[in-house]
Amino acid sequence: MKCARVKPGENILDVCIGTGDIAIHFAQSDCVSEIVGIDLSEEMLQIARRKTKSNGFGGKIKLLMGDALNLPFEENSFDIVSIGFGLRNIGHHKNGISEMVRILKDGGRLLILEFSPPQGLIFGMVYRLYLNSIIPAVGGIISGSASAYRYLSTSIANFLKPEEIIKLMEAEGLKKLYSERLIGGIAYIYRGEK
Repeated sequence: MKCARVKPGENILDVCIGTGDIAIHFAQSDCVSEIVGIDLSEEMLQIARRKTKSNGFGGKIKLLMGDALNLPFEENSFDIVSIGFGLRNIGHHKNGISEMVRILKDGGRLLILEFSPPQGLIFGMVYRLYLNSIIPAVGGIISGSASAYRYLSTSIANFLKPEEIIKLMEAEGLKKLYSERLIGGIAYIYRGEK
């Protein structure tokens, strides 16, 4: 939210909205006039619908099913486009960023929140152990689907490095690029302006 620097009357698209947490945070701001959330998974959208309704934001957040690589919006439609922990799941990262930039208005901001491959020798070793062994085992016991948690650890370990994401954003013409390391580097937030 702080990174977005929302101004009064701005509209927001949350790509790969998932269960709606980021959109709900945006909806709490009086500055935001409209929030649209889009996701390819109907199951995720059902959870987001329940959460937005129970939080009293059902009328402020519009939810759509759609593909992040082919967003159903005209160019220059949104002031802010956000994606939280969804870029890894888009098959073509470059095309996904390009599509999000396409629908940004001039002066609009793209915000990406995403996991990062483990960095550093000791922390990296401990984090890889946690990611590759503990998360799949515990996640599998709790959810009954260890394969989903193995996918999570593999997708994080094989994901782009922070400098690669910044280069993709720069290649799409974004300016005032910014990245912030979070939680010891296991996640980053990226921001760029069109």
